[in-house]
Amino acid sequence: MVSTPEPLTAASPQAPPGAELRDQPSALDVIRSRRSISRLGPPAPSPADLATMLEAAACAPDHGSLRPWRFVILDGEAKDRFGPVLADATVRWERDGGREPDPRKVDKDRTKMDRAPLVVVVACEEQPNPKVPRHEQVAAAVAAAQNLCLAATALGYGSMWRTGPNAENPHVKVSLGLRPDDKIVAFVYLGTVSDEQAKPANAPSLDGLVRRWFPPER
Repeated sequence: MVSTPEPLTAASPQAPPGAELRDQPSALDVIRSRRSISRLGPPAPSPADLATMLEAAACAPDHGSLRPWRFVILDGEAKDRFGPVLADATVRWERDGGREPDPRKVDKDRTKMDRAPLVVVVACEEQPNPKVPRHEQVAAAVAAAQNLCLAATALGYGSMWRTGPNAENPHVKVSLGLRPDDKIVAFVYLGTVSDEQAKPANAPSLDGLVRRWFPPER
């Protein structure tokens, strides 16, 4: 029997810890400092910090103000119990396609939730609108996931954005209270970065990535 995830109650607007300036770095510093950390430890984001992150996620660009993003929180005992749900969903999906599940893949799914103390599933629930096609709504949910990761960085937490076959598996979607045709765009793992896992800020090169357009000569 599938249970519907409980909605998150937003933090009090009266200066929750996550909303304090905390020696606030610049937006560009946060963008450059966001790194993918494969394993994260406790503590997980506090309820107030998590609410702040989700509010930031919901500030993403959104054509038509449709709010197509959906967030499902996995933490505590529920997160621990979701690993076996993932494993079972993989078995069922493989057998739906007439394939025998790979035991190694099933075992890996069973332990995926151990990589961080909290996971936020970000999905797109397409809203009917003739002017805003599905791909634009998915893009809005992707932007929300990016905002979530940036807000985590700004508040001193680490993040890891994952997708993979579980994001396409209809049994996973239904287990999360989503519809089979909803689009999971991210499993965002959240927690604290250890000294061993810490990475330097990004220093990207734009070589070969940028060009300037000029009108053709007549």
